[in-house]
Amino acid sequence: MAKFTGTIQEFHHFVGPRIRNIVNLTAAPHRKNRNGICEKCGDKAELQSAHVHGRGRREIIEAVLVQYKTPENLLECELEQVEKQILESHLPIEKTFKFLCHPCHVAYDAKIPRAKAEGIVRSGEERALGNGEFRKLGRIEFWAKRPHQACSQILGAFLKLERQEKPVMISTLRSYCTDKLKVGGFDAKYASMKTDAGNSYGRVFFDHGEVVDIWPEVRHETDLHFKATPRVD
Repeated sequence: MAKFTGTIQEFHHFVGPRIRNIVNLTAAPHRKNRNGICEKCGDKAELQSAHVHGRGRREIIEAVLVQYKTPENLLECELEQVEKQILESHLPIEKTFKFLCHPCHVAYDAKIPRAKAEGIVRSGEERALGNGEFRKLGRIEFWAKRPHQACSQILGAFLKLERQEKPVMISTLRSYCTDKLKVGGFDAKYASMKTDAGNSYGRVFFDHGEVVDIWPEVRHETDLHFKATPRVD
C-alpha cells in the first residue's frame, strides 16, 4: 500500500488534485439529480458544486490529517486509507455541497458566515484564559502595530484585495504576498493562520472552495485595529 510522508502543504500539492477529482465524481450524481435547478434561485442552469461554509475541501482534508501528524509536524499515512477517510468525511454529500448556478455560487462564496451577535466580541478575560474558539484573537492588535511582520502583511494584503474586489481567491492572495510583498513560505504561514492549535499563529482565515475569507470575530478586530494602519500597496 502506498504511503505518504511530508508536510500538509505537500499533501495538498501532490495528493490534493486527486482528492478533488474523486470528491467531484462522488458529488456529480447528486448534482445531476437536480436536473439543472439551482438550490438558491430555482433557475435552470449548468450547476456547480459549492462547498458549504465551514466544510471546505481543505478543512475536511486537514481535519482527517491531524491524526497522522508526527512529533516533527510531518504527516505519515497510507494514501488509500486516508483517501477513504476524506471521502467518507464528505458524506452525506447534501451536507457538504450546495448545487448552484454560477451567479449564485459567486454570491454564496462572497458571503461571511454569520455568528450570533452576542458571541462575536469576547472579553479580555476570556482571551487571557484561552477560552472560546479564538484563543489567539488578541494577536490582531499586535500585528497591526508591526506592519512588516509576515502575519500583518498577509492579513493586510487580504484586506486590500477585498476592498478591490470580492471574493478573494487563495491564488490571488498567494501571488500578491509572494510576488509583491516577498513573503517567504506563504503556504505554511497561511495554514498557521487557520488554526489555534499548538504553536500556530492563530485562527484568522477559513477557506470555502478556492475562496478565502476571515471569521466574523476576526473582522471585528481588524475593524478596530487595522483601519488605522497604512494600507498595503
